[in-house]
Amino acid sequence: MMRRMMRDVRRRVRHLLVIATCVVIGSAAPRIVRAQTSTAVQSVIDRARAMVDAGNSGASRMVLDSLVGALSSSDDVAEVLYWRALLGENAADAESDWRRLVLESPLSPRAPDALLRLGEAALVRGNSSDARTYLQRLLRDYSDAVQRPKATLWLARSYFDERDPLHACGIMAVLTPADVPEGELRLQAAELRGRCVKAAASLAIATTPISVALPTAIAPAKIDSVTKSIVKSERRTYSVQLAAYDTRAQATAVVKRLQKRGIAARIDGDRKPFRVRVGRYQLRTDATAALAKLKKQGQSGFIAEWDS
Repeated sequence: MMRRMMRDVRRRVRHLLVIATCVVIGSAAPRIVRAQTSTAVQSVIDRARAMVDAGNSGASRMVLDSLVGALSSSDDVAEVLYWRALLGENAADAESDWRRLVLESPLSPRAPDALLRLGEAALVRGNSSDARTYLQRLLRDYSDAVQRPKATLWLARSYFDERDPLHACGIMAVLTPADVPEGELRLQAAELRGRCVKAAASLAIATTPISVALPTAIAPAKIDSVTKSIVKSERRTYSVQLAAYDTRAQATAVVKRLQKRGIAARIDGDRKPFRVRVGRYQLRTDATAALAKLKKQGQSGFIAEWDS
């Protein structure tokens, strides 16, 4: 019975992929091809999710394994990796899929969530340093990601876990209440700010802004000197990021191709990930306009920001 079900599953996967291949061969519009292929892949993913709901997680894994091996589109592979990790029962396998997704498809909409989940897994293991690697990359490379407030809170918590309130409260100081959506995250933010108040009272550490009044016993001069040392400047520089690679050679090859097309691309970073970016702007509106122009030239990307 189980063997027959497996044959049916594999036959269904092959059928959907054949449909997708025919669409690719017969279409002259790449944008349409991508949409059709993604629809076929989504159908297989939905079937795998239904198998998990029915208690057949092993069959679901086989379907998604087959799909990963049959696909060539990085966006589709990223989507399958995302669901294979989410539906899997093995934490180590899930983390492997999250890492592969981030490495091979950094421009996928799933990449920020994969980084957040990797950071969460590291925190659960008590490895704050690894957690910060993932969370800081999310905050650095995905300026518009909805996961940013949660990543910021977890980043602060990682320092609290290491009994380092100086860095933890420095992070909380630049996260205003308006940045945190209502619900569980706002409760977590209030709890962490409360810990900063206690730290300020016991260690003469204080940061601003903070929603709770600081103890009057702390000297203003001390507050000012510590605050300046841990709160970064509000000045920002913006660029359009088109890609990121683990080797400089890969990034250099892409930059050369873009430059031949008249796009003034460059490589940012002295170690991986080597980021392919365009422009340096003082205003986000200028970077947004540049991104819109690049999209008309067939490029995809997002706005990256950092302290100037």
